[in-house]
Amino acid sequence: MQVTSSKKEIWTIGMYSLNTLAIMTGFMYLNTFATEVLKVPTGALATALLIAKTMDFIVSLFSGAIIEKVKLLPGKGKNQQWLLVGRWILAICIMLEVFPTEGPVWLRLLVMCVAYAILNSLMNILQTAYYGVMGAVAGPNPANRQAMTVMMTRLGTVIALITAFIPTLVTKMPFGKWNYFTIATVFMLPMPFAFGAIAKLADGKDLPVGAGGQIHQITPADMIGALTENKMLLALFVTNTILNISTNITSGIGSYYWIYVAGDFSLMTIASLVGSVAGFFAAMIMPKLGQKLGKKRAISIGYFIGPCVNLIVGILGRYSWYYVIAGRIISTFIMYAYSPFVMLLYMDAGEYHFNKTGKDTRGIVMGLSAPPMKIGMAVGGTIGLWLLGRTGYEAGFTPSPDWVNSYMFAAYIIPACIALVAACVFVIFYRLSDEDAARAAQENYAKLQADLAASKKQ
Repeated sequence: MQVTSSKKEIWTIGMYSLNTLAIMTGFMYLNTFATEVLKVPTGALATALLIAKTMDFIVSLFSGAIIEKVKLLPGKGKNQQWLLVGRWILAICIMLEVFPTEGPVWLRLLVMCVAYAILNSLMNILQTAYYGVMGAVAGPNPANRQAMTVMMTRLGTVIALITAFIPTLVTKMPFGKWNYFTIATVFMLPMPFAFGAIAKLADGKDLPVGAGGQIHQITPADMIGALTENKMLLALFVTNTILNISTNITSGIGSYYWIYVAGDFSLMTIASLVGSVAGFFAAMIMPKLGQKLGKKRAISIGYFIGPCVNLIVGILGRYSWYYVIAGRIISTFIMYAYSPFVMLLYMDAGEYHFNKTGKDTRGIVMGLSAPPMKIGMAVGGTIGLWLLGRTGYEAGFTPSPDWVNSYMFAAYIIPACIALVAACVFVIFYRLSDEDAARAAQENYAKLQADLAASKKQ
């Protein structure tokens, strides 16, 4: 199919990538901020974040149902209303998450973790709402949806270039303990305006809460059934849960490589910049390759190659940080061949289940795309901090060669093995073809239009 969405719609929907700019300081460097600035022990940090992430996970299970049931703004669509309201709460939490609180350890942890829990719980709903808006604006045409996610990915490469400077900024800026807070605040500012523009596109297209007839009324049983009955969703859920555990082990403790193995935290900026430049070019080329391969095949291949690269980095990275940069370049090109299409598989799984059963749980399915990330953040983040503590890490210590070996095993080799398990699960259990998903979307759209027409006649 040909793209029928306007350039304005494609570019505006792609501006969701500014959300990455807004949350990146607290997302990627929260552990570093807590241990190096707030001086929180790794054990206390792991426990406190596990509690916050558990709350986040519970909310993620109900995000789709919340969107279907809760009315915030009269006359607005069920998805767009959350973008309009949630953006301001999100902005406050982004700043509080890296606020340099004074006082006892429990108070420092309390402020950080409450902000973390609210921010990430809200992001469950906002991400689900965003994809709901995208579906309403793009319509059933899969070419429109792919164009929007590819644009978001490409704009994300510019964001990555900017956020690459975070390690240097927090090291070199003259505000001391306020460096993280200052960066987070500045990077957050464009986000509310981007969310507002995205929400405006959905005027008259995004259905309000309760509109559209009985087919849109989701029961708790439907929410549970969306996961247990939809085998394609279940395959995605398990795959991405395992994959996110792997990813969060590495991302949670990866910054310590530059502080204690490479010996200079600001070197992480060089690595991030190189990766971002590689990402810029990869985003221009690799999504096209992914489109030629097809969503499912591109993801299958990428899920296997990525962990193999990390295994090699885990072996060689202890000798020189050049190997880490080389691995990042290779991984970046691989990732951009499939990453724009991962969320589209959830949309496909929702269309598949609606077409097969007549139950429109597509919003619930999109909501269930968040829990794997939340489980990964909770389990992977906790495992990562636990492994870091087991290596003998202490803030400001002098690492030994044995410590470096233990760290590389914990930060790269263990996560790579876990990711390979995820790849096997995906290939074995996800059986929905791109063609069947496109057919289901077209039939579902026709069914909804007929339902809406019938409801207007009554």
